Amino acid sequence: MHHIARLLITSVCCGALLSAVTFAGELGDQVKSPREKSPADRGGKVNQDKGNKAGQDKGNKESPERAKPADQQRRAATPFNERDYGRLKIGPNGPLPADKTRSTEAKEALDTARADLTKALSNTSGNSTFQTENELWRDDNYRSASLSLRRAQAEYDNVRRPIFDMLREDSYYRELAKKQGESERVIQSLVLTGRSSFDYLFPHAMAALEMRKRMTREEIIALAQTPEVEEARQRMLIAAAKVRELRAGYTAQISGSAQASKLKEDLQDARDNVKQAQANLNASQLEEAEYERIRFNYVEEWRRTGTPPTATAAN
Repeated sequence: MHHIARLLITSVCCGALLSAVTFAGELGDQVKSPREKSPADRGGKVNQDKGNKAGQDKGNKESPERAKPADQQRRAATPFNERDYGRLKIGPNGPLPADKTRSTEAKEALDTARADLTKALSNTSGNSTFQTENELWRDDNYRSASLSLRRAQAEYDNVRRPIFDMLREDSYYRELAKKQGESERVIQSLVLTGRSSFDYLFPHAMAALEMRKRMTREEIIALAQTPEVEEARQRMLIAAAKVRELRAGYTAQISGSAQASKLKEDLQDARDNVKQAQANLNASQLEEAEYERIRFNYVEEWRRTGTPPTATAAN
């Protein structure tokens, strides 16, 4: 009985071992490493690598420009224009620097034109204004109107002065003025101590502004309650309007005169001269910059080739 049991166990173990070996063989065939390829596959890969390398060598031999550095390829792609070299002035040691005589003369001409423009502006505005004042003061109507305006302004100030003196004695107005002064002193202290940022100054500035607005409202209320102040203000406004009317009439009269036309023509000519002088200066500076570019190309090619270039034709 024991003998039969051992035989059964042995047969079962042998069958399991045989199944495991068969499964391992099938799995190895399905998952094969590239290193385990057949000799034919390895030979085809080698031939393909040799063909690619041969093609690359052939391409390098056919286009040697690929082996050149990047700066040499750039120079070959953008050759120097030998015709421009005819514009250069060649000295014993190579091309001479650009001659800046023309740009210097153009700069001097521009400065002169600007000075003439300043003079023309002065003649058009300052002298005509001075002449207008002198001519107006010779007119009796304008002189009388100006004196009336001055008297009206003085009267208006005299009428308001007692009201402001009364407000300075008012307790509420004095408290507002005190708070405004405190805020302004805090602002001054912050600025002196280096704390002049927005966060520090803004609250105190708004407080001072609010106090000033309340004081102005108190002043307006006090002035409105005094009829003499409004009457003096109306007389002052009427006198000012009369002066402006006389001045505007005289200005319109002299603006069409021959002298005013001459001044305007001179001013326009001065402006045109400035524009032309600026254009001449720009052209001369561009020409010098182009000369220096050609000179740089000449020296660069000389260094590259070892021999000084020769111009084929001059532009």
